[in-house]
Amino acid sequence: MAVGSVLLELTGIIQEKSAEVDKFIRERGLPQPSFDHSYPPILKLSPEADAARQAALEAIDELRCHLLGPLGMIMSHTSEMSHLVSIHGLPHFKIPAALPPDGSAISISDLATETGMHIDDTRTLVRHGSARYLIKSLPGDQVSHSAASKAMLSMPVLTGLIECGLLMTKSTHHIADVMERFPGTQDMSRTAYSLAYNTPLSFFEHLATQPERAQHFAAAMGLLASSPALSADFVFEYDWTPHAHGTMVDVGGSRGHIAFTLAERFPHMHFVVQDRPEIVGSAPDEDRHRSERVKFQEHDFFTPQPVVGASVYFLRFILHDWPTEYCLRILRALIPALRKGSRVVIMDGIVPEPGVLGKLDERRITGYDVLMKALFNAKERSEDEWRTLFDEADTERRFEIVQVLQPKGSQLGFIVAAWQGD
Repeated sequence: MAVGSVLLELTGIIQEKSAEVDKFIRERGLPQPSFDHSYPPILKLSPEADAARQAALEAIDELRCHLLGPLGMIMSHTSEMSHLVSIHGLPHFKIPAALPPDGSAISISDLATETGMHIDDTRTLVRHGSARYLIKSLPGDQVSHSAASKAMLSMPVLTGLIECGLLMTKSTHHIADVMERFPGTQDMSRTAYSLAYNTPLSFFEHLATQPERAQHFAAAMGLLASSPALSADFVFEYDWTPHAHGTMVDVGGSRGHIAFTLAERFPHMHFVVQDRPEIVGSAPDEDRHRSERVKFQEHDFFTPQPVVGASVYFLRFILHDWPTEYCLRILRALIPALRKGSRVVIMDGIVPEPGVLGKLDERRITGYDVLMKALFNAKERSEDEWRTLFDEADTERRFEIVQVLQPKGSQLGFIVAAWQGD
């Protein structure tokens, strides 16, 4: 296919899919997309409209790369290193809070006075942010809110996300160093994060000594967990009916959100939510008494599983945080409690084969993979890698993978292993 036809084909996709999103917006009387300060931080679309939006973004991304060409694309990637400057600097110096909330403009000089910044530094951040639609720079050295700067003000949790992004970016800059100095290491104290922050501690150990950073990390994780792709409702994509009268052990289940979600649907099912003492202890009293079928239990998942013979041992978004040798320890700790037919249900990321997803989704998944490497020397796994993990967990190969399921729209898939031992 000639290059010209590729460009026109992509342009057609952009026009077609954008028209679908526009139709949804108009039919529901929603505000037209805008960089104006009054535009809402989140535009809620139907699944169909969101799929059209995603298709348009995929085509835009591919069209941009074709128009840039190989050299231009590489140069563009290197220039992205400065993108975080204003997205960090604007909230750090409380610039959004210093702007008039009604969208009217003030001078750079007045903004510098209001924030206590040097006027040259203020102008640098405003110019940089304005070029990225983060703030609105106006003629005559004036500045006002954009939709993004107003979102920073109305959603304080974004500060945590931004700070967390900086933490991770600084860490990723040392991934090549770790790969060169410690090839294939699974040592959680020899990570890119450890090099970036000059600490012999693992990520979570070091985070425990940094209260403000820990707060930002928790806020960022909370925001990401609210993503539709991580909705608890996807747990119903697995068929729980065969276990409807059994017990499900939610290993590393935090405050029991998944257990309570399932308990509403399955009135005869029982649940044990296990986590570290400080997590279990932080569960509100109302949650502890919310259902007599949901029990909380302190448990270190590296130690032998205390609940014997449960129908399901469930691990949601757990193993991707751990290097392979630690994942093997977690799975092996389950074995003494398993009985023939017991299921180990992993709900975690499954890296697809190349070409199955669009490049934006591939970029998201491989981005998570890189972050797991940077923070923990861990990784995201393909279906084959999940199968290998279960094979290595038991030398007698008594784990049998009976189902691999990737629900549409979900960031997490299911890897289901049936125990074939006694």
